[in-house]
Amino acid sequence: MKILKIGLIASAFAMLLISCKTVAQSSQIESITFRNTYGRGGFTSITATKDSLIATSAGGRMTDYPNFNKKINSKDWEKLVSVLDISVLDKTQNGARRGVYDGHDEIFSIVTKDKEYEIFNASEDAQNYKQLEKLKTNLNNLLSQYK
Repeated sequence: MKILKIGLIASAFAMLLISCKTVAQSSQIESITFRNTYGRGGFTSITATKDSLIATSAGGRMTDYPNFNKKINSKDWEKLVSVLDISVLDKTQNGARRGVYDGHDEIFSIVTKDKEYEIFNASEDAQNYKQLEKLKTNLNNLLSQYK
C-alpha cells in the first residue's frame, strides 16, 4: 500500500513538471510572423505578438488582403503558441528558395527570448512541417476573425 501511495505521488509530481515545461516554453515565444513573397507580385505578412496582430500586404496580387494593426487577446495568443514545440523548430529543415521566377516563398519567423528562427519553404520537410502548417492555419483563422 505504501508503494502505491509513493507511485501515485511521484506520477502527480511528474505531471506537474511536464505541464510547467509547456507553459514556460510557450511563454518564451515573443513573436510569430508568417510571410508569403510573390517576387514582383508582392507579399503578404501576418505578425502576432502577445498583445497585437498586424497584417500587411503590398503588390498587385494582394488587393483583397486586409491591412490592419489590432490588439489580440491573451486566449488567442496562447492558442497560437501552444501548437509550437521549440525542439521541433530546431530540427526543421529549410526548403529551396524559389524567388521571383520559380514561385512564391513561404517564410516563418519565430522569435523567442533566446533565438530567432527563420524557416523558408518548410513544407519540403514533411515530418517537421506539421506544427508550422497548423500554425499557418491558426494565423489565417485569426486573421479572418480580427478583420
